[in-house]
Amino acid sequence: MSKYLIKNVNLGNLDDLSTKRVNIVIENGVFTKISEKIAREDAIGANVIDANGMLGLPGFTDAHTHMAQSFLKGPLDDLPITEWLVKLFTIDDHMSDDDYYYGTLLGCLSSLKFGTTTVNEMGDMARIDIQLKAFEDSGIRTTYGVSTTDIAENEVTPIISVDQALKIADEIYSKAHGANNGLISASVAPAGLPAVSKEMAQALKKFAKEKDIVYHTHLGEGKMETENVAKMYNLRGETEALYNFGILDEKTLLAHSIWLPDFELDMIAETKANPVHCPNTNMKISDGIPPIAKMLERGINVAMGCDGEASSSTRDMIREGRAGAYLQKAVTLDPTVMDAATTMKMMTINGAKALGYKDLGQVKVGNQADLILVRMDDDLSLTDRQHPIGNLLYAGDGHAVDTVFVRGNLMVRNKKLQAFDEREFVATCNDRIERLNEKIKNI
Repeated sequence: MSKYLIKNVNLGNLDDLSTKRVNIVIENGVFTKISEKIAREDAIGANVIDANGMLGLPGFTDAHTHMAQSFLKGPLDDLPITEWLVKLFTIDDHMSDDDYYYGTLLGCLSSLKFGTTTVNEMGDMARIDIQLKAFEDSGIRTTYGVSTTDIAENEVTPIISVDQALKIADEIYSKAHGANNGLISASVAPAGLPAVSKEMAQALKKFAKEKDIVYHTHLGEGKMETENVAKMYNLRGETEALYNFGILDEKTLLAHSIWLPDFELDMIAETKANPVHCPNTNMKISDGIPPIAKMLERGINVAMGCDGEASSSTRDMIREGRAGAYLQKAVTLDPTVMDAATTMKMMTINGAKALGYKDLGQVKVGNQADLILVRMDDDLSLTDRQHPIGNLLYAGDGHAVDTVFVRGNLMVRNKKLQAFDEREFVATCNDRIERLNEKIKNI
């Protein structure tokens, strides 16, 4: 791995939103030195980047993704959730393997350019090899599992048996866990109740525990679906079902987590499970607003996720964080809720913690070198040098990200991907999307 010396960076402190001008040395994929002064040995053999005027932050963790949906911005706009789901599954059948590869890769590269260095993917069980190749080619850090269901929510829900789900989980673990020099990890990712039976949920949780990997699922995304789960199991809610099934623990990620009463929040706090806030999807599909403020009051580790672009239309974690913060302030009538420091931690260290990383999400010596440099001097929205982190969250967006490192690998520099010809790649994606749109125009 290359050695880097990043000089004169204004390193952000996510506890108090302050910054400090420092120099950072990256060697063998980790931060080896963070100092106000540069020693002679720091520059020996190093690639030097002068980050004067730039804000340094840990890379973002997008804790809930469906990357192939980057090809589906537009066709599912402004639909109610039931119709949206049916159309999504129907379009999926019309996507070729190449569509899935380029769609996934497009999502990954967009994420990288916006400063996301780690993603948690819920993929497609029919395209495991294709998606894994896209994640590996992108160079982004990935936790990978696939959506499985054994109860039909509608006429197009893909159904498999519990045994088949376990075989798929084992296949993914064998192929993905530790792949791409350790940048890819495996998970299990059942779609969630009510499309997943108690038997499938428990069998996959047992597998996850045996392999010490995360369990990633949807929770409480739709009001009607949540009520149906309660009726199905004669309980008071969907979270209570997962609690009784033994699913909830510190290695469980719960995407959306909207329709949760207080007693279920207590269950999540008790078990140390990790909700993932996906506000842009929740707003666009009119799912509802999760009780994030109450979660934070209970000390719950809440992460952030951009979900799939068929619903959120974005891979920009800064936009996602801002939307989440504003929603909570509005619904609680409390401007102190989800303050900038809390939100930035949800976008970084909270997501890393939820995925089981102990050396990620903070820029400190010994941690994996995931670092973003944000250009603050050429954006009219980011002119206040005294409040750079808050202004980035509330006034900026991912386009301000200039440089991105993933475990010491330089992925983006001067706002350009280092391993891809962006113009050629965008043209290829647009050609494929145009052909896909023609195939699905009558759906």
